[in-house]
Amino acid sequence: MAASTRLRAPSTGTGAGTAAPLESARLLADVRRAARRRSVAAPAAPLAAAAVFVPAALYLAWQLTTSVQPPSRFGELETGRSRAELARLLPPRPYPHPPDRARAAPRPPGSACEFYRSAGNLLGQVDPYRLCWAGDTLVAKDTVPASRM
Repeated sequence: MAASTRLRAPSTGTGAGTAAPLESARLLADVRRAARRRSVAAPAAPLAAAAVFVPAALYLAWQLTTSVQPPSRFGELETGRSRAELARLLPPRPYPHPPDRARAAPRPPGSACEFYRSAGNLLGQVDPYRLCWAGDTLVAKDTVPASRM
């Protein structure tokens, strides 16, 4: 009977049975650290995207709005006149990104063409105007319909 009533001493935690709880605690701490890093990085991604896309959108809007040639002023442009004579009718800058079709259209020999937008609509298609210059003289003016683009 003495053998069956023997009491065992309580475990001190130094045996092989304690390796699993220690490993689990370490893994849990690693997972928590990774989750904290992700929670810090999560707002950083949209902020970084906004830092790139907002200035790009503002630059594009500036390009679109500073290259608008109102139809009334386009009608006042007369071929055979110099750029200096027509300067008051021209927008501050030509539109730098005309459609490929408009750029590939045949132009008068010896001329260089510039494009302007016919309206300030930022989101919709507009008819670009093409002005072709031979030296300093306007030799051609055309409207490129947006439906062909």
